[in-house]
Amino acid sequence: MRTRTKLAVALSASALAVFGMAGPTSAAPTLDSTIAAQAERAGLDRSEVAELQRQIDKQMAVTPGGEQIGVNQVSWRGGKAIMTFPLPGEKQARAVDEPVGTLGTANCSYLWTCLYEHDNYDGRRLTWSDCAFVNLSSWDFNDKTSSWHNNQSSGTVTRVYNWTGSSWSQLWASTAPSRSSYVGNTNNDKADGIRVC
Repeated sequence: MRTRTKLAVALSASALAVFGMAGPTSAAPTLDSTIAAQAERAGLDRSEVAELQRQIDKQMAVTPGGEQIGVNQVSWRGGKAIMTFPLPGEKQARAVDEPVGTLGTANCSYLWTCLYEHDNYDGRRLTWSDCAFVNLSSWDFNDKTSSWHNNQSSGTVTRVYNWTGSSWSQLWASTAPSRSSYVGNTNNDKADGIRVC
């Protein structure tokens, strides 16, 4: 069993405390109130909040340095990388205040590139606005991309790579604005790195 970071444990305890499931915690009250308010707006019960928190704790243990910013979101790199988990009962990841989109519709905000865990823009959503190369294994997202949406400023290119075991091989490049609801059988679940610039 992995040891959770102190931050992840504190955040988990704070979310549970908001719903009367744990004792007092020293976590920031602003996060507690944000989680409670978002859970109420989304109509989540205690068990659903606890399950989301379990997913977030696991993600933050895999990818240290994150900050939970909502009931189903974690941020890294000063907000330049955000992972959003689907809300209970939904297939597509979205922040609580994002509108529920039509199934199979990309939902990446303007100036961001998004990778989706499943086809048709479903599953976890990993969003980027940082101009840098990153290894997706750091986010437990390597070999897990099935769809994408490049919604950066017009003409901005995102490149996605596969690690062959000895080098990085480009799978695809996309010029904004563009999207793909399925990367195709050849590229499915092969993305290991991304450069957003």
